[in-house]
Amino acid sequence: MVSVPRLMVLGNVPRSMLGEGPIWLPESGVLYWVDIFGDRIHSLRLSDGFVKSIKVGPYPSCVMPNDDGNLVVTIKDKVVLVDPINGSVIRTLATVNEGAGNRFNDCKCDPMGRLVAGTMDMNERSPIGSLYILDSGGLRRILGSVTISNGIAWSSDASVMYYIDSPTRRISVFKYNVSEGALEGLIKHIDLSNMPGLPDGMTIDSEGYLWVALWGGGRVVRVNPINDNVVEQIELPAQYTTSCTFGGVDLKTLFVTTAMDESRQTSGPDGYVFSINLNVKGTVVNKCRF
Repeated sequence: MVSVPRLMVLGNVPRSMLGEGPIWLPESGVLYWVDIFGDRIHSLRLSDGFVKSIKVGPYPSCVMPNDDGNLVVTIKDKVVLVDPINGSVIRTLATVNEGAGNRFNDCKCDPMGRLVAGTMDMNERSPIGSLYILDSGGLRRILGSVTISNGIAWSSDASVMYYIDSPTRRISVFKYNVSEGALEGLIKHIDLSNMPGLPDGMTIDSEGYLWVALWGGGRVVRVNPINDNVVEQIELPAQYTTSCTFGGVDLKTLFVTTAMDESRQTSGPDGYVFSINLNVKGTVVNKCRF
């Protein structure tokens, strides 16, 4: 089913070359996202429309809240802690050494406060990236042979982790040991190869359904992870939909980030953030604990 709920472009916010990684902080009512190619973290306070941009980089690909009020940010080959007030890097939390052709991409915090972050081949061709977990014990790799590490989500009891390596055009479903922060075997794959575009960023709603942005497909889809069916599609007037998150006072607004096309010359709404009012309630992102 293709749904056409109330959809709008957020006003008064910067346009991104490659918008990604939206997150909602309910305590402050602020939406964060990154522009990977613009070296910026953007934020919007929904109550009064206050917009702020922080320059950090290179390639800031993911931003997550830390439990001390700061931001955990992945840049090209590092995970850094950033002060959201003045934009300064407080310290480097971890560094990966995968060569100049790789960079960090998407990340999420697990329910125990660990950061799960993946890397990608910047040429988008070879499986030379990895998926890592960062906690108080340091950085460790939990998955290899990744080409473009993307969406991450957990089931409500955290026993299952959902993961996207975009070129595979599927969601991998892993058994997850939340006590140890470890993958304990592949359960199955959810095939999305019949959908337009490549699966990119992902979130999960309060009913346990996955919401996936399709890069090049101009839409987000809602997926039942039990029977693998796509139960809803929402088309957007921007071809390169990148990621999504739930927010708003009732967690029933889906915020969707997008990217410009390669020419970056278009005058349409691509590169902006969209909001979509839904009848389903979302979930709040976990905070990191560093």
